[in-house]
Amino acid sequence: MLPGKDSRTVAPMQISIPIAMILVVAIVACYLPVLSALVSRWNSDAQYSHGFLVPLFAAYIAWNRKDEITSPDGSPSVAGLLCLVVGMAAYIAGAAIYFDWLTQASLLPVMWGITWILGGRRLATIALPGILYLLFMIPLPYVAEAAMAQPLQKVAGICSTFLLQTFGFAAFRTGNLINVEGHVLGVAEACSGLHMLVVFFALATALALVTERHWLQKFILVASAAGIALLCNVLRITATGALYVYAGAELADAVFHDLAGWLMMPLALLMMWAELKYLQLLFDDSWGSRSISNEQPVRMFSSPA
Repeated sequence: MLPGKDSRTVAPMQISIPIAMILVVAIVACYLPVLSALVSRWNSDAQYSHGFLVPLFAAYIAWNRKDEITSPDGSPSVAGLLCLVVGMAAYIAGAAIYFDWLTQASLLPVMWGITWILGGRRLATIALPGILYLLFMIPLPYVAEAAMAQPLQKVAGICSTFLLQTFGFAAFRTGNLINVEGHVLGVAEACSGLHMLVVFFALATALALVTERHWLQKFILVASAAGIALLCNVLRITATGALYVYAGAELADAVFHDLAGWLMMPLALLMMWAELKYLQLLFDDSWGSRSISNEQPVRMFSSPA
């Protein structure tokens, strides 16, 4: 037995409880107004209503990796302290220049720094995916929203007009307006698909984090979220244009703003499920495991029988 070694191992655990209490109280006091503003935004802005679910899923990601946690390694936490200082500096800078996104995003390095300080490098590494996932709960800066909305509007309008013409409707586009056989359909900013883009990226990232696939398959899944969001939005606008012709404006508006919004999520899940099935057929079995043995060569595609 080595008493000296045992005492060094237990020491970090003895001081972690008071340190944790002080840090948690201080962080909650600092970020309570920020968290309150986030909840208010989620509640009032349908584009970010998914923010209520993001912390829950981030907690699930951390819980899903609990088997990898053995014990705090007691390693030096200088890097954790640096993360904490960087996060608090970003918080102060965001408050000073009235940049809400920076103030809200500063919560992530602060949380990671505290995790690193209290649990060591191993716990910080395990918690990192869940902490980074919290970025999806933070609304985009207004400049980013404005820069992304207009191109998305234009692409959605062009693709929807082409699809309507393909289906035999007399449709033409003027700016963000689509004329479908005398019915004018406006592709407003709310119809740009930005909301679906953010939600589907969050959904694809969540699936990538919980599925047992090779990193390349996960990357393909996350990268495809943009295309899936665009396709779902184009299908919604096209269906609305067809309903304007066959069912009238009242039903078309009801479907576009209510029913279609609810149907987009199941449709996206179905597309992602089909994509995962296709990737499973495309790639060799060795690419489907989380870790690949270094002793056996990896083949990307299955060899013919």
